[in-house]
Amino acid sequence: MCLLFLFFSWFGYSQSIDNSNLRDFLKKHVSIEGFVNYEKLVRNKEDLQIIVDGFSKVTPNSSWSLNELKAYWINVYNINVLKLLSGYYPLKSIKYIDEPFKVEFINVNGIMVSLEYLETVIIKEMGDPRMYFALNNTCVSSPKLNRAPYIAESIDSELENSAKNFVNDTSKNYFSKTADEATLSPLFEWHSSEFIGDYELISFINKYSETKKISTTTKISYSSFDWNLNKENF
Repeated sequence: MCLLFLFFSWFGYSQSIDNSNLRDFLKKHVSIEGFVNYEKLVRNKEDLQIIVDGFSKVTPNSSWSLNELKAYWINVYNINVLKLLSGYYPLKSIKYIDEPFKVEFINVNGIMVSLEYLETVIIKEMGDPRMYFALNNTCVSSPKLNRAPYIAESIDSELENSAKNFVNDTSKNYFSKTADEATLSPLFEWHSSEFIGDYELISFINKYSETKKISTTTKISYSSFDWNLNKENF
């Protein structure tokens, strides 16, 4: 049976998610700027494992709203990235791990899946490219890691903020003074097939950019991705 079919077609009762442990953990290990204290993270691997296990015991089903699914999968992705890296730290980059995004270590309803599967199948199925700017893969060029869990009740405003913050981050995206040239994060290139319709790329950039607006005549290129750890001791 297709795993995606299992996730979205299984009928059952909605399960409430207690994000209190995740909320406390993120506040203790992530700075306001989004830097992760990996040394402290490794020291508290048991607490991290408890949170990971808690998510694996919750099974999304057809009674869940789209907002509940979005919040759940973002949180699952982000906490499992930290889980994966904590098993190999110290290292300078997640890329020092052999094919880190293809490792099937995430337990979802008894089936082991990879970060790549979450991102390219399950999250893609949500049809909301704003979600990619809420996913943190520990790297300098990745979106900022939120200090609080994503929750269904406010997921839309949270995703709006994530997209807005990323587009306006000058370390990720550059726009020339006349906006005739733009150098964008490779995230936009990697997910180019999903920037269509209501989320067409130019419209998406212009919706969230607080400075420059681009057009069909703007020469767009993509920067390289810095895979070094986005870390800070604090």
